[in-house]
Amino acid sequence: MRLPKHFIRTREDGATHTEAAHIPGGRSLRDLVFGANDGMVAAFAVVSGVHGATFSTRIVLLAGLAELIGGTIAMGLGAFLAVKSEQEFILSEREREEREVREFPDEERKEVRTIFARKGFRGQALDQMVQHVTADPVFWVDTMMTEELGLSAAPTGAPLRSGLVVAAAYALGAAFPVIPYALPVAVPTAFALSVGCTLAALFAAGAAKTRMTGRSWLRSGLETVLVGAIAAAATFLAGRLIAG
Repeated sequence: MRLPKHFIRTREDGATHTEAAHIPGGRSLRDLVFGANDGMVAAFAVVSGVHGATFSTRIVLLAGLAELIGGTIAMGLGAFLAVKSEQEFILSEREREEREVREFPDEERKEVRTIFARKGFRGQALDQMVQHVTADPVFWVDTMMTEELGLSAAPTGAPLRSGLVVAAAYALGAAFPVIPYALPVAVPTAFALSVGCTLAALFAAGAAKTRMTGRSWLRSGLETVLVGAIAAAATFLAGRLIAG
C-alpha cells in the first residue's frame, strides 16, 4: 500500500519518517488479517484431515462447513468478549486511579515524582514536571494510566465492530479450502484446488500482516504458508491413520 505524501518525511540524507503506524483503523485491519488467517489454517486443517480419512466430497464439504460456521461464531464472540473485557478492565483501573488521586494526593504525587525521576528528570525540571502533571486531575490520571500501569488512558476499540470484523474475516478465510468441495469436480481435483487456493490465500494474508509488523512481506508470506501446510499435513496423516 502506498502511503500519501503527508505521512512521509524525508531528510536531505535520504532518511525517512513515516506516520504509517498511526493511521486510524489499525485495529480493524489487524482483526481482518488475523481473522482470515486463522480461518484459513483451521478450515484447511479440518478439510485435509477429513480428506485423508475419506474420499467423499460430500463428507469433506459438510465437515468444512461445520468448521466454518462453528469457528466463525466462536471467533466473533471471542473477539467481542476480549475487547469488551479489555475496556471494562481499563475503566475499572481508571476509576481506581481517580479515587486514589482524589483521596491520597500526596502519595500519588510521590509516584509521579518517582516515574519522572526514573526518566532522568532532576532538580527544578523534576519539580516543574510534577507540578505540571498534577495541576490537572484528568491529565494526572491519564499519566498514571499510561506511565504507571502501562494501559491506555481511555478504552479504545468497539467490541461489536471487532467481533463482526473477526467473524466475517474468519468466514472468508475458511471459505477458501472449503468451496472447492462444493464444485462438481472429482475428489482429487477438489483437493488440489483446495490446497492451491488456500496456500495462495495464506501467502497473501501473511504478506498483508507486514502492513502492521513492518517485516519482509516475502518472509511473512512464506512463514504463514508453512504454518498452514504443516497443520494440513499433520491432520491429513492423522486422518489416514484413523481411517486405516
